[in-house]
Amino acid sequence: MARPLAQFLAIGLLLFVTDRLWTRTRGDVDVRPTPVVISAQRIEQLRRLASGSAGRPLAEAQLAALVESEVADELLYRQALAYGFDRDDPVVFNRLVQNMRFAGADPERAAEDLYREARELGMHRSDIVVRRRLIQRMRLLIESRVEEPSDSELRAYFQSQAVQLVRPARLRLTQVFFAQEHRDAAARALEALTRRGLDPAAALGPGGALGDPFLHASAQPPQSEQELAGRFGAEFARAVFGLETGRWWGPVASAYGFHLVWIHERSAAELPSFEEVRAQLRYGLLAERGEEAVASALAELRRGVEVRVESPEP
Repeated sequence: MARPLAQFLAIGLLLFVTDRLWTRTRGDVDVRPTPVVISAQRIEQLRRLASGSAGRPLAEAQLAALVESEVADELLYRQALAYGFDRDDPVVFNRLVQNMRFAGADPERAAEDLYREARELGMHRSDIVVRRRLIQRMRLLIESRVEEPSDSELRAYFQSQAVQLVRPARLRLTQVFFAQEHRDAAARALEALTRRGLDPAAALGPGGALGDPFLHASAQPPQSEQELAGRFGAEFARAVFGLETGRWWGPVASAYGFHLVWIHERSAAELPSFEEVRAQLRYGLLAERGEEAVASALAELRRGVEVRVESPEP
Protein backbone atom coordinates (compact mmCIF):
# COMPACT_ATOMS: atom_id res chain seq x y z
CA MET A 1 0.00 0.00 0.00
CA ALA A 2 1.37 3.40 -0.98
CA ARG A 3 2.57 5.46 1.92
CA PRO A 4 0.97 8.93 2.01
CA LEU A 5 3.22 11.85 1.14
CA ALA A 6 2.33 13.47 4.44
CA GLN A 7 4.01 10.63 6.29
CA PHE A 8 7.30 11.25 4.50
CA LEU A 9 7.05 14.96 5.28
CA ALA A 10 6.40 14.28 8.96
CA ILE A 11 9.39 11.98 9.23
CA GLY A 12 11.49 14.51 7.35
CA LEU A 13 10.54 17.22 9.82
CA LEU A 14 11.31 14.91 12.71
CA LEU A 15 14.78 14.11 11.46
CA PHE A 16 15.72 17.46 9.88
CA VAL A 17 17.49 18.51 13.06
CA THR A 18 19.76 15.45 12.91
CA ASP A 19 22.19 16.94 10.41
CA ARG A 20 22.24 20.21 12.32
CA LEU A 21 23.11 18.42 15.56
CA TRP A 22 25.44 15.73 14.27
CA THR A 23 27.18 17.27 11.26
CA ARG A 24 28.46 20.81 11.49
CA THR A 25 30.93 22.49 9.12
CA ARG A 26 33.48 24.83 10.68
CA GLY A 27 35.48 26.36 7.88
CA ASP A 28 37.10 23.42 6.07
CA VAL A 29 36.54 21.02 9.01
CA ASP A 30 33.63 18.56 8.77
CA VAL A 31 32.63 17.41 12.26
CA ARG A 32 31.05 13.97 12.03
CA PRO A 33 29.12 12.05 14.72
CA THR A 34 30.86 9.56 16.94
CA PRO A 35 30.96 6.09 15.38
CA VAL A 36 28.59 3.43 16.65
CA VAL A 37 30.74 0.62 18.04
CA ILE A 38 29.35 -2.81 18.93
CA SER A 39 32.12 -4.40 20.94
CA ALA A 40 33.18 -8.03 20.74
CA GLN A 41 32.26 -8.35 24.40
CA ARG A 42 28.73 -7.13 23.72
CA ILE A 43 28.38 -9.50 20.77
CA GLU A 44 29.34 -12.46 22.93
CA GLN A 45 26.93 -11.27 25.60
CA LEU A 46 24.13 -11.14 23.04
CA ARG A 47 25.05 -14.60 21.82
CA ARG A 48 24.99 -16.09 25.31
CA LEU A 49 21.72 -14.45 26.30
CA ALA A 50 19.90 -15.44 23.12
CA SER A 51 21.30 -18.97 23.10
CA GLY A 52 20.23 -19.44 26.71
CA SER A 53 16.69 -18.26 25.95
CA ALA A 54 16.39 -20.42 22.84
CA GLY A 55 17.99 -23.46 24.48
CA ARG A 56 20.26 -24.03 21.49
CA PRO A 57 23.24 -22.37 19.75
CA LEU A 58 22.43 -19.19 17.89
CA ALA A 59 22.65 -19.16 14.08
CA GLU A 60 24.88 -16.48 12.57
CA ALA A 61 21.91 -14.85 10.83
CA GLN A 62 20.11 -14.58 14.17
CA LEU A 63 23.17 -13.04 15.79
CA ALA A 64 23.50 -10.57 12.92
CA ALA A 65 19.89 -9.49 13.48
CA LEU A 66 20.60 -8.92 17.17
CA VAL A 67 23.65 -6.83 16.34
CA GLU A 68 21.61 -4.78 13.87
CA SER A 69 19.04 -4.19 16.60
CA GLU A 70 21.83 -2.95 18.89
CA VAL A 71 22.90 -0.45 16.24
CA ALA A 72 19.32 0.75 15.83
CA ASP A 73 18.88 1.19 19.57
CA GLU A 74 22.08 3.19 19.83
CA LEU A 75 21.00 5.54 17.04
CA LEU A 76 17.59 6.07 18.62
CA TYR A 77 19.16 6.59 22.04
CA ARG A 78 21.50 9.26 20.69
CA GLN A 79 18.68 11.09 18.99
CA ALA A 80 16.60 10.98 22.17
CA LEU A 81 19.50 12.60 24.03
CA ALA A 82 19.80 15.20 21.28
CA TYR A 83 16.11 16.06 21.75
CA GLY A 84 16.64 16.35 25.52
CA PHE A 85 14.25 13.55 26.39
CA ASP A 86 16.47 12.63 29.33
CA ARG A 87 15.76 16.04 30.92
CA ASP A 88 11.95 16.10 30.87
CA ASP A 89 10.94 12.49 31.42
CA PRO A 90 9.26 11.51 34.72
CA VAL A 91 10.38 7.89 34.37
CA VAL A 92 14.00 8.99 34.02
CA PHE A 93 13.63 11.41 36.95
CA ASN A 94 12.18 8.76 39.27
CA ARG A 95 14.73 6.16 38.20
CA LEU A 96 17.70 8.42 38.92
CA VAL A 97 16.29 9.49 42.29
CA GLN A 98 15.65 5.84 43.14
CA ASN A 99 19.23 4.97 42.20
CA MET A 100 20.60 7.68 44.46
CA ARG A 101 18.48 6.57 47.42
CA PHE A 102 19.49 2.95 46.84
CA ALA A 103 23.13 4.06 46.81
CA GLY A 104 22.70 5.47 50.34
CA ALA A 105 21.75 9.11 49.81
CA ASP A 106 20.19 10.93 52.77
CA PRO A 107 16.48 10.04 52.66
CA GLU A 108 15.66 13.59 53.77
CA ARG A 109 17.24 15.17 50.69
CA ALA A 110 14.88 16.61 48.10
CA ALA A 111 14.27 14.51 45.01
CA GLU A 112 15.31 17.40 42.76
CA ASP A 113 18.72 17.59 44.46
CA LEU A 114 19.25 13.85 44.09
CA TYR A 115 18.27 14.05 40.44
CA ARG A 116 20.79 16.81 39.73
CA GLU A 117 23.54 14.90 41.52
CA ALA A 118 22.72 11.72 39.64
CA ARG A 119 23.10 13.59 36.35
CA GLU A 120 26.41 15.07 37.50
CA LEU A 121 27.58 11.52 38.22
CA GLY A 122 26.53 10.48 34.70
CA MET A 123 23.89 8.00 35.85
CA HIS A 124 21.53 9.07 33.07
CA ARG A 125 24.10 7.80 30.56
CA SER A 126 24.86 4.47 32.27
CA ASP A 127 21.50 3.19 33.56
CA ILE A 128 19.93 0.53 31.33
CA VAL A 129 16.38 1.41 32.39
CA VAL A 130 16.93 5.05 31.43
CA ARG A 131 18.38 3.95 28.09
CA ARG A 132 15.42 1.71 27.31
CA ARG A 133 12.98 4.43 28.28
CA LEU A 134 14.61 6.95 25.95
CA ILE A 135 14.67 4.47 23.07
CA GLN A 136 11.01 3.74 23.70
CA ARG A 137 10.12 7.44 23.68
CA MET A 138 11.97 7.94 20.41
CA ARG A 139 10.10 5.07 18.79
CA LEU A 140 6.78 6.36 20.08
CA LEU A 141 7.54 9.84 18.73
CA ILE A 142 8.26 8.46 15.27
CA GLU A 143 5.21 6.19 15.31
CA SER A 144 2.98 9.07 16.44
CA ARG A 145 3.66 10.81 13.14
CA VAL A 146 2.00 7.97 11.22
CA GLU A 147 -1.14 9.04 9.40
CA GLU A 148 -4.48 7.61 10.52
CA PRO A 149 -5.75 5.14 7.85
CA SER A 150 -8.82 6.12 5.87
CA ASP A 151 -11.89 3.92 5.49
CA SER A 152 -10.88 2.93 1.97
CA GLU A 153 -7.38 2.00 3.16
CA LEU A 154 -8.83 -0.13 5.94
CA ARG A 155 -11.11 -1.91 3.47
CA ALA A 156 -8.20 -2.61 1.16
CA TYR A 157 -6.21 -3.91 4.12
CA PHE A 158 -9.18 -6.09 5.06
CA GLN A 159 -9.04 -7.71 1.62
CA SER A 160 -5.28 -8.27 1.84
CA GLN A 161 -5.60 -9.88 5.29
CA ALA A 162 -8.61 -12.08 4.51
CA VAL A 163 -6.74 -15.37 4.85
CA GLN A 164 -5.35 -14.43 8.27
CA LEU A 165 -8.73 -13.13 9.46
CA VAL A 166 -10.73 -16.27 8.69
CA ARG A 167 -12.13 -17.79 11.86
CA PRO A 168 -11.38 -21.53 11.95
CA ALA A 169 -14.05 -24.20 12.18
CA ARG A 170 -15.10 -24.87 15.76
CA LEU A 171 -17.05 -27.47 17.65
CA ARG A 172 -18.55 -27.89 21.10
CA LEU A 173 -18.23 -31.25 22.83
CA THR A 174 -18.68 -33.16 26.05
CA GLN A 175 -15.99 -35.66 27.00
CA VAL A 176 -15.77 -38.36 29.65
CA PHE A 177 -12.26 -39.35 30.64
CA PHE A 178 -10.87 -42.82 31.37
CA ALA A 179 -7.28 -43.47 32.40
CA GLN A 180 -4.95 -45.51 30.16
CA GLU A 181 -5.51 -48.69 32.19
CA HIS A 182 -9.32 -48.29 32.03
CA ARG A 183 -9.79 -48.51 28.26
CA ASP A 184 -11.96 -51.61 28.59
CA ALA A 185 -14.15 -49.76 31.08
CA ALA A 186 -14.50 -46.95 28.55
CA ALA A 187 -15.65 -49.38 25.88
CA ARG A 188 -18.24 -50.91 28.23
CA ALA A 189 -19.48 -47.46 29.24
CA LEU A 190 -19.88 -46.50 25.57
CA GLU A 191 -21.93 -49.61 24.92
CA ALA A 192 -24.18 -48.91 27.91
CA LEU A 193 -24.72 -45.25 26.99
CA THR A 194 -25.57 -46.13 23.42
CA ARG A 195 -27.91 -48.97 24.39
CA ARG A 196 -29.79 -46.82 26.89
CA GLY A 197 -29.83 -43.76 24.60
CA LEU A 198 -28.39 -41.41 27.21
CA ASP A 199 -27.22 -37.98 26.10
CA PRO A 200 -24.60 -36.02 28.15
CA ALA A 201 -27.23 -34.33 30.32
CA ALA A 202 -28.66 -37.69 31.39
CA ALA A 203 -25.33 -39.49 31.60
CA LEU A 204 -23.53 -36.81 33.64
CA GLY A 205 -26.42 -35.26 35.57
CA PRO A 206 -27.22 -35.87 39.27
CA GLY A 207 -26.35 -39.45 40.11
CA GLY A 208 -24.86 -40.00 36.67
CA ALA A 209 -21.17 -39.69 37.47
CA LEU A 210 -19.05 -41.48 34.90
CA GLY A 211 -15.35 -41.97 34.14
CA ASP A 212 -12.20 -41.07 36.06
CA PRO A 213 -11.21 -37.71 37.61
CA PHE A 214 -9.70 -35.34 35.05
CA LEU A 215 -8.17 -31.87 35.02
CA HIS A 216 -10.47 -30.57 32.23
CA ALA A 217 -14.22 -30.18 32.57
CA SER A 218 -16.53 -32.62 30.84
CA ALA A 219 -18.45 -29.87 29.04
CA GLN A 220 -16.03 -28.07 26.73
CA PRO A 221 -16.71 -24.65 25.14
CA PRO A 222 -16.58 -24.19 21.34
CA GLN A 223 -12.98 -24.65 20.18
CA SER A 224 -10.95 -24.89 17.01
CA GLU A 225 -8.87 -27.93 16.20
CA GLN A 226 -5.74 -26.05 17.23
CA GLU A 227 -7.28 -25.07 20.57
CA LEU A 228 -8.37 -28.63 21.24
CA ALA A 229 -4.89 -29.88 20.36
CA GLY A 230 -3.47 -27.52 22.95
CA ARG A 231 -5.68 -29.06 25.64
CA PHE A 232 -5.93 -32.73 24.68
CA GLY A 233 -3.20 -33.33 22.08
CA ALA A 234 -3.14 -33.28 18.27
CA GLU A 235 -4.29 -36.91 17.89
CA PHE A 236 -7.45 -36.26 19.90
CA ALA A 237 -8.22 -33.01 18.05
CA ARG A 238 -7.89 -34.61 14.61
CA ALA A 239 -10.10 -37.51 15.65
CA VAL A 240 -12.99 -35.52 17.13
CA PHE A 241 -13.13 -33.09 14.20
CA GLY A 242 -13.99 -36.09 12.02
CA LEU A 243 -16.94 -37.18 14.19
CA GLU A 244 -20.64 -36.52 13.60
CA THR A 245 -22.87 -34.68 16.05
CA GLY A 246 -25.57 -36.11 18.28
CA ARG A 247 -24.14 -39.42 19.48
CA TRP A 248 -21.43 -40.93 21.68
CA TRP A 249 -18.06 -41.90 20.19
CA GLY A 250 -15.02 -43.61 21.61
CA PRO A 251 -12.82 -44.55 23.15
CA VAL A 252 -10.89 -41.63 21.58
CA ALA A 253 -7.20 -41.51 22.54
CA SER A 254 -5.66 -38.31 23.90
CA ALA A 255 -2.37 -37.28 25.48
CA TYR A 256 -3.84 -38.36 28.85
CA GLY A 257 -5.80 -41.53 28.22
CA PHE A 258 -9.13 -42.26 26.55
CA HIS A 259 -12.39 -40.36 26.20
CA LEU A 260 -16.00 -40.90 25.31
CA VAL A 261 -17.02 -37.91 23.20
CA TRP A 262 -20.37 -36.32 22.28
CA ILE A 263 -20.29 -33.58 19.62
CA HIS A 264 -23.07 -31.05 20.30
CA GLU A 265 -22.58 -28.65 17.39
CA ARG A 266 -20.03 -27.38 14.95
CA SER A 267 -19.51 -24.19 12.95
CA ALA A 268 -17.70 -23.85 9.64
CA ALA A 269 -14.75 -21.57 9.04
CA GLU A 270 -15.88 -18.05 8.17
CA LEU A 271 -14.56 -14.60 7.35
CA PRO A 272 -15.84 -11.97 9.82
CA SER A 273 -17.45 -8.83 8.48
CA PHE A 274 -15.40 -5.68 7.99
CA GLU A 275 -17.19 -3.90 10.83
CA GLU A 276 -16.50 -6.76 13.26
CA VAL A 277 -12.74 -6.45 12.78
CA ARG A 278 -12.45 -2.76 11.95
CA ALA A 279 -10.64 -1.93 15.21
CA GLN A 280 -8.28 -4.89 14.75
CA LEU A 281 -7.53 -3.80 11.18
CA ARG A 282 -6.81 -0.23 12.28
CA TYR A 283 -4.40 -1.43 14.95
CA GLY A 284 -2.65 -3.79 12.52
CA LEU A 285 -2.27 -1.19 9.78
CA LEU A 286 -1.01 1.46 12.20
CA ALA A 287 1.49 -1.05 13.59
CA GLU A 288 2.78 -1.84 10.10
CA ARG A 289 3.08 1.84 9.24
CA GLY A 290 4.80 2.50 12.54
CA GLU A 291 7.42 -0.15 11.79
CA GLU A 292 7.96 1.32 8.33
CA ALA A 293 8.30 4.81 9.79
CA VAL A 294 10.89 3.64 12.35
CA ALA A 295 12.82 1.85 9.60
CA SER A 296 12.83 5.01 7.46
CA ALA A 297 13.90 7.14 10.41
CA LEU A 298 16.73 4.76 11.25
CA ALA A 299 17.96 4.87 7.65
CA GLU A 300 18.17 8.67 7.95
CA LEU A 301 19.86 8.53 11.34
CA ARG A 302 22.41 6.04 10.08
CA ARG A 303 23.37 8.08 7.04
CA GLY A 304 26.89 9.40 7.49
CA VAL A 305 27.44 7.47 10.74
CA GLU A 306 30.27 4.95 10.83
CA VAL A 307 29.28 1.61 12.32
CA ARG A 308 32.00 -0.66 13.69
CA VAL A 309 31.17 -4.23 14.63
CA GLU A 310 34.11 -5.86 16.35
CA SER A 311 34.87 -9.51 15.63
CA PRO A 312 34.79 -11.79 18.68
CA GLU A 313 38.04 -13.46 19.60
CA PRO A 314 38.39 -17.01 18.17
